[in-house]
Formats: sequence, C-alpha cells, structure tokens
Amino acid sequence: MCGRIVQKSGPLDYVERIFPNPHRVFDDPAGPRYNIPPGTRPLAMHRLAGEFELGRLPWGWRPHNSKYLMSNARLDKVLAGAWPWKMLTSHGRILVPADGWYEWKQLGTGPKPAKQPYYIHATDGAPLYFAGLSNWRPGMEKDEAHGFAIVTNDAAGGMIDVHDRRPVALPPDLALHWMDPDFPTAQALDVLGLGLPESAFTWHPVRPEVGSSRYQMPDAVDPVEPLTPPA
Repeated sequence: MCGRIVQKSGPLDYVERIFPNPHRVFDDPAGPRYNIPPGTRPLAMHRLAGEFELGRLPWGWRPHNSKYLMSNARLDKVLAGAWPWKMLTSHGRILVPADGWYEWKQLGTGPKPAKQPYYIHATDGAPLYFAGLSNWRPGMEKDEAHGFAIVTNDAAGGMIDVHDRRPVALPPDLALHWMDPDFPTAQALDVLGLGLPESAFTWHPVRPEVGSSRYQMPDAVDPVEPLTPPA
C-alpha cells in the first residue's frame, strides 16, 4: 500500500520536471511536508477543470453510501473496471507529486511487534508522479466524497522485502498523458502498466518517530541504523 508520502520539494520543482518551461509561477504557503498521511490534503496536479492546476486535494475517497475511506486503488481492480474505480478512470485522473514514501517492515512476532520504517525514493533523487483517481470536480467541496486515491501495484523483486505493494509512479512523459482528460481512457489505463520499475528505487531505514504523522521534521527522511530485531 501507500500509507505516507513525502512532499519536501517546492511546487515549481514538481511542475518543471514535466513542464520544462512553465508559463506560471507556482507556490504553496504550507511549505514542505515530510510525513503526509491519508485524511489530509497533499499537493495534487490535475486538469479536472480543463486547465492545469497544482493545488491541495483530500487524500481519501468515500464513495456514496460506502463506509470505507479509500486511500489506495489496486491496479488490478482499476484495470478490470471494478466498482468504484470505473467511474473515475475517464474523468478523474490526477497526479500526486512526491519525493518518496514510507513503508514499515515488521520485526519479529507477538502481539505488538516492533516495526522499522523505510523511506523509499527514486535512485536519482528526482521527483515522482503517482497516478491517482479523484472524484473532485470544479465547484465541489474538498471533502471525503470528492477526494482521491493513489493507484498501487504489486511490488516485485527486492522491494517485496519492504512491502508487497507500491504506488504506481509514472515517468514524466506518461504522467502528462495520464493527467490529460482528452487522452483516451483505454490508452490511459495502458499507461498504468508502464510505471517506473522496482530497479528505479532505493530505500533506507529511518527513525521510528516517523510512525507518528505529527513528526514533520526534515530529518524524517535521513538514514539511520536499523532497529535490532528481537532475539
């Protein structure tokens, strides 16, 4: 899954990677965030109103009459056109820019086993663009009924040592297609199978304080010595 993300770069850093010569200046008064959980409003890139926008949308979507807040959308269910994702694939495609994300590895067994958090990011340190699906439309409230979910895929190869699912991160050229409301839906779904491979990422253990989303210090992403598994 994708349970916490990092947005520590400036808004223009995210925009310039997919629009090398942007015609607008983008800023964000909230500043960098090092530990963003579902239920908050991360920066999102979209064309849900036609023109390109970079703004804050609620992470988590609660479909009508559902008791579940969905922060992730499984790729296999999205591709199969399963409820409730089918209604969003044609007109709700967004990008969630990020510098990386966190996953936790359980250490040992027992009723309350310790967990080691890891920070996962691109090997080259470049910004990432997670594929997302949103129910927000112009004029609607920015609430759970109009939030978004990040598309996740099975994690293969070495990354399974950290977690068995990961966000679908698109290279810049394909990210533009995914976000384009005029790009045919069937082709946009094909794009989801062309995300960055596991070999594009690296990861390292980070401090246990990351377990609380209230921990927003810059050193949240710094490498530390891993916790010692119980004997």
